[in-house]
Amino acid sequence: MLSKEVNDSFQQWMSSVAHAAIHLCYSPSDMYFGSDGAKRLARECGYAIPDFTLDRKEQDHLISSTYSGICVIAYRLNPPANAKEWISGMREGRDEVMKVRVKDEVH
Repeated sequence: MLSKEVNDSFQQWMSSVAHAAIHLCYSPSDMYFGSDGAKRLARECGYAIPDFTLDRKEQDHLISSTYSGICVIAYRLNPPANAKEWISGMREGRDEVMKVRVKDEVH
């Protein structure tokens, strides 16, 4: 299970990301607007997950809390992606980063 320090750091990160993203999700000209924008935001947030823990089970636990902790807040209670789409995007981003980390560790 995550340490209190890691969990607190993660909660602070989620809050910071959600509140920063609010300004990039509202207008059609914003980079995270709409369904495609939400999927992009999820993928990009997923890149950060291994910074909190390398344990895959713990990562999945963290990812599961990001829909309400980031997406719902960033999109002002009206997210254009559902939880399944969001979590899929988060995992996609996490998996991309983990491939790079493993590749770097091998070399």
